[in-house]
Amino acid sequence: MRLRYPAPPLSIPLEQISKLVASTLKKKHWHHFKSGTTKLVYIPVWLFNYTAFFEKDGVVVTENSGRVAIDAVKGEIYQQIPYVLEELPLDLSKETKHEYKMDVLSPVLSKDEAKDLLTLKLSALLKIPKQNIRITGGEVILWPVWRVWVEVREGSFRIDIDGVSGMVFGAEKVPERELGWYEITQEVLNELKTPSGWVKYINALADALHIPRPLLWIAIIALLVYIILSFFE
Repeated sequence: MRLRYPAPPLSIPLEQISKLVASTLKKKHWHHFKSGTTKLVYIPVWLFNYTAFFEKDGVVVTENSGRVAIDAVKGEIYQQIPYVLEELPLDLSKETKHEYKMDVLSPVLSKDEAKDLLTLKLSALLKIPKQNIRITGGEVILWPVWRVWVEVREGSFRIDIDGVSGMVFGAEKVPERELGWYEITQEVLNELKTPSGWVKYINALADALHIPRPLLWIAIIALLVYIILSFFE
Protein backbone atom coordinates (compact mmCIF):
# COMPACT_ATOMS: atom_id res chain seq x y z
CA MET A 1 0.00 0.00 0.00
CA ARG A 2 1.22 3.50 -0.85
CA LEU A 3 1.37 5.82 2.17
CA ARG A 4 1.24 9.60 2.28
CA TYR A 5 4.12 9.78 4.75
CA PRO A 6 7.14 7.49 5.28
CA ALA A 7 6.93 4.73 7.87
CA PRO A 8 9.30 2.14 9.36
CA PRO A 9 8.85 -1.50 8.34
CA LEU A 10 6.42 -3.53 10.44
CA SER A 11 8.59 -5.86 12.54
CA ILE A 12 5.96 -7.44 14.81
CA PRO A 13 3.62 -9.72 12.83
CA LEU A 14 0.06 -10.52 13.86
CA GLU A 15 1.14 -14.02 14.93
CA GLN A 16 3.21 -12.60 17.80
CA ILE A 17 0.51 -10.33 19.19
CA SER A 18 -1.40 -12.99 21.13
CA LYS A 19 1.81 -14.17 22.82
CA LEU A 20 2.79 -10.63 23.82
CA VAL A 21 -0.68 -9.94 25.21
CA ALA A 22 -0.77 -13.24 27.12
CA SER A 23 2.68 -12.61 28.58
CA THR A 24 1.67 -9.10 29.64
CA LEU A 25 -1.56 -10.19 31.31
CA LYS A 26 0.15 -13.12 33.01
CA LYS A 27 2.25 -10.62 34.96
CA LYS A 28 -1.04 -9.33 36.37
CA HIS A 29 -2.12 -12.90 37.18
CA TRP A 30 -4.67 -13.10 34.34
CA HIS A 31 -4.37 -16.56 32.79
CA HIS A 32 -7.87 -16.62 31.32
CA PHE A 33 -9.14 -13.70 29.27
CA LYS A 34 -10.96 -12.99 26.03
CA SER A 35 -9.25 -11.31 23.11
CA GLY A 36 -11.46 -8.98 21.13
CA THR A 37 -10.67 -6.87 18.10
CA THR A 38 -7.07 -6.60 16.97
CA LYS A 39 -6.38 -3.68 14.67
CA LEU A 40 -3.26 -2.37 12.97
CA VAL A 41 -3.19 1.44 13.04
CA TYR A 42 -0.65 3.76 11.46
CA ILE A 43 -0.40 6.85 13.67
CA PRO A 44 0.97 10.13 12.27
CA VAL A 45 3.77 11.51 14.41
CA TRP A 46 5.62 14.80 14.30
CA LEU A 47 9.36 14.24 14.68
CA PHE A 48 11.36 17.23 15.95
CA ASN A 49 14.80 18.08 17.27
CA TYR A 50 14.98 19.85 20.61
CA THR A 51 17.53 21.59 22.80
CA ALA A 52 16.83 22.27 26.47
CA PHE A 53 18.88 24.81 28.43
CA PHE A 54 19.25 24.38 32.21
CA GLU A 55 20.10 27.45 34.25
CA LYS A 56 21.44 28.15 37.71
CA ASP A 57 21.25 31.68 39.08
CA GLY A 58 20.27 32.93 35.63
CA VAL A 59 23.26 31.32 33.89
CA VAL A 60 23.04 28.35 31.52
CA VAL A 61 25.11 25.57 33.11
CA THR A 62 24.21 22.67 30.83
CA GLU A 63 22.08 21.76 27.87
CA ASN A 64 20.41 18.62 26.61
CA SER A 65 19.48 17.89 23.02
CA GLY A 66 17.93 15.08 21.05
CA ARG A 67 14.93 14.03 19.02
CA VAL A 68 11.37 13.89 20.25
CA ALA A 69 8.16 12.55 18.74
CA ILE A 70 4.64 13.79 19.39
CA ASP A 71 1.40 12.20 18.25
CA ALA A 72 -0.05 14.38 15.47
CA VAL A 73 -3.59 13.38 16.51
CA LYS A 74 -3.75 13.50 20.31
CA GLY A 75 -0.56 15.34 21.15
CA GLU A 76 0.98 12.60 23.27
CA ILE A 77 4.77 12.33 23.47
CA TYR A 78 6.07 8.97 22.22
CA GLN A 79 9.33 8.56 24.09
CA GLN A 80 10.15 5.19 22.53
CA ILE A 81 10.15 6.35 18.90
CA PRO A 82 13.40 8.42 18.92
CA TYR A 83 15.08 5.60 20.85
CA VAL A 84 13.95 2.97 18.34
CA LEU A 85 14.98 5.12 15.38
CA GLU A 86 18.41 5.61 16.93
CA GLU A 87 19.03 2.01 18.00
CA LEU A 88 17.58 0.12 15.04
CA PRO A 89 18.73 0.50 11.41
CA LEU A 90 15.32 1.40 9.98
CA ASP A 91 14.63 2.45 6.43
CA LEU A 92 11.54 4.63 6.29
CA SER A 93 9.43 4.06 3.21
CA LYS A 94 6.06 5.14 1.80
CA GLU A 95 5.43 1.57 0.64
CA THR A 96 4.24 -1.13 3.05
CA LYS A 97 5.49 -4.68 2.53
CA HIS A 98 2.77 -6.50 4.46
CA GLU A 99 -0.79 -7.36 3.47
CA TYR A 100 -2.55 -6.70 6.77
CA LYS A 101 -5.66 -4.59 6.76
CA MET A 102 -4.87 -1.31 8.49
CA ASP A 103 -6.22 2.09 9.42
CA VAL A 104 -4.08 5.08 8.47
CA LEU A 105 -4.85 8.18 10.54
CA SER A 106 -4.39 11.73 9.24
CA PRO A 107 -2.57 14.46 11.19
CA VAL A 108 -4.79 16.79 13.21
CA LEU A 109 -2.10 19.03 14.66
CA SER A 110 -0.28 21.41 12.33
CA LYS A 111 3.48 21.82 12.61
CA ASP A 112 3.16 25.04 14.62
CA GLU A 113 0.49 23.55 16.90
CA ALA A 114 2.65 20.51 17.53
CA LYS A 115 5.70 22.68 18.32
CA ASP A 116 3.76 24.84 20.78
CA LEU A 117 2.25 21.84 22.52
CA LEU A 118 5.58 20.04 22.61
CA THR A 119 7.27 23.08 24.16
CA LEU A 120 4.71 23.11 26.98
CA LYS A 121 5.00 19.37 27.57
CA LEU A 122 8.80 19.38 27.62
CA SER A 123 8.77 22.38 29.95
CA ALA A 124 6.64 20.43 32.42
CA LEU A 125 8.59 17.21 31.93
CA LEU A 126 12.05 18.76 32.32
CA LYS A 127 10.90 21.34 34.89
CA ILE A 128 12.41 24.30 33.08
CA PRO A 129 10.79 27.45 31.63
CA LYS A 130 9.38 27.04 28.13
CA GLN A 131 11.65 29.82 26.85
CA ASN A 132 14.58 27.52 27.66
CA ILE A 133 13.42 25.00 25.08
CA ARG A 134 14.20 25.29 21.38
CA ILE A 135 12.31 23.12 18.89
CA THR A 136 13.69 22.76 15.36
CA GLY A 137 13.05 20.69 12.26
CA GLY A 138 9.78 18.88 11.99
CA GLU A 139 8.59 16.06 9.76
CA VAL A 140 5.63 13.71 9.81
CA ILE A 141 6.16 9.97 9.84
CA LEU A 142 3.66 7.15 10.32
CA TRP A 143 4.20 4.66 13.13
CA PRO A 144 2.55 1.21 13.14
CA VAL A 145 0.75 0.21 16.34
CA TRP A 146 -1.28 -2.91 17.06
CA ARG A 147 -4.37 -2.13 19.11
CA VAL A 148 -5.77 -5.09 20.99
CA TRP A 149 -8.94 -5.16 23.07
CA VAL A 150 -8.97 -7.72 25.89
CA GLU A 151 -11.74 -8.61 28.30
CA VAL A 152 -11.15 -9.68 31.88
CA ARG A 153 -13.55 -9.96 34.78
CA GLU A 154 -13.31 -6.22 35.59
CA GLY A 155 -14.11 -5.09 32.03
CA SER A 156 -12.69 -4.48 28.59
CA PHE A 157 -9.33 -2.76 28.09
CA ARG A 158 -7.16 -1.70 25.16
CA ILE A 159 -3.50 -2.65 24.95
CA ASP A 160 -1.21 -1.06 22.38
CA ILE A 161 1.81 -2.86 20.98
CA ASP A 162 4.51 -0.98 19.08
CA GLY A 163 4.66 -2.61 15.66
CA VAL A 164 8.40 -1.97 15.37
CA SER A 165 9.87 -2.64 18.82
CA GLY A 166 7.16 -4.81 20.37
CA MET A 167 6.90 -2.53 23.42
CA VAL A 168 3.55 -2.86 25.22
CA PHE A 169 1.56 0.15 26.40
CA GLY A 170 -1.71 0.52 28.30
CA ALA A 171 -1.29 -2.58 30.46
CA GLU A 172 -1.24 -0.38 33.58
CA LYS A 173 -4.97 0.21 33.06
CA VAL A 174 -5.72 -3.49 33.47
CA PRO A 175 -6.36 -4.26 37.17
CA GLU A 176 -4.27 -6.94 38.82
CA ARG A 177 -6.21 -10.08 39.63
CA GLU A 178 -6.24 -11.14 43.26
CA LEU A 179 -4.61 -14.52 43.76
CA GLY A 180 -6.55 -17.38 45.32
CA TRP A 181 -5.19 -19.13 48.41
CA TYR A 182 -3.86 -22.04 46.35
CA GLU A 183 -1.98 -19.72 43.99
CA ILE A 184 -0.55 -17.74 46.90
CA THR A 185 0.63 -20.95 48.55
CA GLN A 186 2.26 -22.15 45.33
CA GLU A 187 3.92 -18.79 44.80
CA VAL A 188 5.32 -18.78 48.34
CA LEU A 189 6.60 -22.35 48.06
CA ASN A 190 8.28 -21.57 44.75
CA GLU A 191 10.00 -18.52 46.23
CA LEU A 192 11.15 -20.48 49.27
CA LYS A 193 13.12 -22.74 46.95
CA THR A 194 15.70 -19.96 46.70
CA PRO A 195 17.77 -18.23 49.41
CA SER A 196 16.45 -14.85 48.31
CA GLY A 197 12.93 -16.13 48.94
CA TRP A 198 13.76 -17.01 52.54
CA VAL A 199 15.35 -13.59 53.07
CA LYS A 200 12.26 -11.88 51.66
CA TYR A 201 9.77 -13.72 53.86
CA ILE A 202 11.82 -13.64 57.05
CA ASN A 203 12.28 -9.90 56.68
CA ALA A 204 8.55 -9.53 55.98
CA LEU A 205 7.78 -11.57 59.11
CA ALA A 206 10.04 -9.34 61.20
CA ASP A 207 8.30 -6.25 59.88
CA ALA A 208 4.85 -7.71 60.51
CA LEU A 209 5.80 -8.61 64.11
CA HIS A 210 7.52 -5.23 64.62
CA ILE A 211 10.75 -7.02 65.50
CA PRO A 212 14.13 -5.70 64.35
CA ARG A 213 15.25 -7.82 61.42
CA PRO A 214 18.73 -8.63 62.87
CA LEU A 215 17.11 -9.83 66.11
CA LEU A 216 14.81 -12.23 64.27
CA TRP A 217 17.69 -13.55 62.18
CA ILE A 218 19.74 -14.17 65.33
CA ALA A 219 16.80 -16.04 66.87
CA ILE A 220 16.33 -18.20 63.76
CA ILE A 221 20.04 -19.00 63.49
CA ALA A 222 20.17 -19.88 67.20
CA LEU A 223 17.16 -22.18 66.75
CA LEU A 224 18.79 -23.90 63.77
CA VAL A 225 22.04 -24.39 65.72
CA TYR A 226 20.07 -25.84 68.63
CA ILE A 227 18.24 -28.28 66.33
CA ILE A 228 21.48 -29.37 64.65
CA LEU A 229 23.27 -29.90 67.98
CA SER A 230 20.30 -31.82 69.34
CA PHE A 231 20.40 -34.10 66.30
CA PHE A 232 24.00 -35.13 67.05
CA GLU A 233 23.48 -35.76 70.77
